[in-house]
Amino acid sequence: MFGYDWIMLAIMSGALIIGGVVKGVVGLGLPIVSMAILLNFLPPLTVLGLMVAPILITNMWQSLRAGNLLQPLGRFWPMIVMALIFLFIGAELIVGMDTAVLFAVLGCFVVIFSATNLMKPRVHPLKPETEKWAGPLAGALGGFLGGITTIWGPPMMMYFVMLKLDKDTFVRTIGLAWLSLAVPLTFAYWRNGIFAGDVMPLSFAACVPGMIGIRIGEKIRDRIDQETFRKAILVVMFIIGLNLIRRAVF
Repeated sequence: MFGYDWIMLAIMSGALIIGGVVKGVVGLGLPIVSMAILLNFLPPLTVLGLMVAPILITNMWQSLRAGNLLQPLGRFWPMIVMALIFLFIGAELIVGMDTAVLFAVLGCFVVIFSATNLMKPRVHPLKPETEKWAGPLAGALGGFLGGITTIWGPPMMMYFVMLKLDKDTFVRTIGLAWLSLAVPLTFAYWRNGIFAGDVMPLSFAACVPGMIGIRIGEKIRDRIDQETFRKAILVVMFIIGLNLIRRAVF
């Protein structure tokens, strides 16, 4: 089926379910978790194409369940606009690009940030005047990273953590931002040939295990409190940082 044996299809499904569970709990993590597994078995460009439809569909689902999206849009639109611009820049540069240095620098920064906040939580959120430049900067960094890897989360995650958003606002904001990027990413990867040919039906089929995972994760999130949610986000960020460093090395 889809040109792969059942063992490989089972590995793909398992990777997507695990990634979906993480996304269901903390609002993100599907591509980074699933890709960390799948890159051990499939070529990078195949994995990127495979992840396109699950990213799009799960973010649509998350946005529809998040409630009023106009509230975060009024606050975070500058970040989203910058992310969209740099998403297309990254998608155009991906072919033949050496991303090792970018992965290493960003990975180290994410690891240090998450570890520090786990050991000593930040007491005060960012000031409004800081948000004016920090949001667009996080969006630009996240968009560029997303264009070359489909993983735009780390810079914007750090920004949201520093804002100390409550659990529901965090998930609602991520739902809006991630969907805003997932739609143009799909178009950009179709345009440059990554999301095309035989990988397209496989990618849409991959939405099924992805959604199974996200539903399991949502049920877990409903049962945890705000502090546990904050720690879960930081743990996921720490793992993401380590994986980025790994990708820079091998």
